[in-house]
Amino acid sequence: MSARIQPETRLSVLIDSHPELEPRLMTALPALAGVRSDAMRRSLLEGTTLEQAARLAGLPAPEFVATVRAWAGAEEEEAACGSGGHVPLPATPRPAWASRFTPRFLVDADEMLAAGIHPAGKVKQCAALLAHGEMVVLTSSFCPSPLVQMMQHSGFAAWTGEASPGRWESCFCRKEDAEGLTGS
Repeated sequence: MSARIQPETRLSVLIDSHPELEPRLMTALPALAGVRSDAMRRSLLEGTTLEQAARLAGLPAPEFVATVRAWAGAEEEEAACGSGGHVPLPATPRPAWASRFTPRFLVDADEMLAAGIHPAGKVKQCAALLAHGEMVVLTSSFCPSPLVQMMQHSGFAAWTGEASPGRWESCFCRKEDAEGLTGS
């Protein structure tokens, strides 16, 4: 039985237990992948926790840890969390803007995670390019609560809901656009 994957798990311990994860981790952490010296890379892996690695990648630690757990096939460790290792957000009605705005970008979280790429960066990048009345739509098989909260803290309007059993849709737009619609 391998060690539990927690925010405080050191990357070296994780890779020793799950060597198949090293390529995915290096894709997610280009700063570490760029280190050419084996001794220096090993030192960095021994000194870096998953929580610190999430900060390096610019991702919320809970979401990054949940992704690494999924890569390792260790989702059962997340007993207190919702599907995908995330605490589900309270159900809210779909806001008017999420029904009226044009989806400019469609992002499939499951497809990106399967390729070893975290969708948070893509969602943030796309949201920064939105024009008035446009939105980013993220689909997933789990409630991406850390990503939704991150986008809200970054000044975007965000909504998520279960579109069908086991399929989530999350919408993001410029906060001023959403407020302008609800204020009229």
